[in-house]
Amino acid sequence: MRRQIVVDFGFGLEGYCEHFDELGIPQRDCPICQAIGSLIGHGSYPRHPLDATHRYEVWVKRGRCKLCHGTVSFLPNFLLSFRWYLLVVIQGVVVAHFEHAWSWKQVTAHCATAGAPAERTMRRWCHSFAAQAPAWLAEVQATLAEQDPAAPLLDPLGPAAGPVNSPQALLAAAWHLLAWAKTRWTELARHGPDDRLPFLWFWGHGHGLARLV
Repeated sequence: MRRQIVVDFGFGLEGYCEHFDELGIPQRDCPICQAIGSLIGHGSYPRHPLDATHRYEVWVKRGRCKLCHGTVSFLPNFLLSFRWYLLVVIQGVVVAHFEHAWSWKQVTAHCATAGAPAERTMRRWCHSFAAQAPAWLAEVQATLAEQDPAAPLLDPLGPAAGPVNSPQALLAAAWHLLAWAKTRWTELARHGPDDRLPFLWFWGHGHGLARLV
């Protein structure tokens, strides 16, 4: 039985591939039997994610639990579980559609190169993101409320509440979440707006949320 753990290894795609052999197995409890410190290295397997112009080979590390013998994959947070494209490509599409409110003609012109990704694929991403957004938004807002209950983002009726639909609100909340996290973890200092969904994916998976897009 294999489960996955989403990991921020501190690198984007290029850095991750360059330093792959140097990266160790993250210290995590077994997600299958919850045993503490029982995961050991267990090889790796390839993924072949896409951007608009290129197909990459990315190796994903695996671990094995010494107690239950289940296997775990350590998925870098620039990849999604169920999508062929890199998360940064998908992020560009959902931001263009929900945050910038671009037409599909504009989205295609800005986000696709030589017909890839196809408009049908981009529409499917946005539909999936919209379906998942309410659950993710509720979890993000609960965390932000613990830090600053008076934050305008948390008041859906307040004049400074900002976007009210779930996908748009989640994109805004993800940036607030990352800004808060950067005050706590110095290793996130390099993160900018383009890192908000990779960070959200890493953070949310650790909070028990499953599919993001």
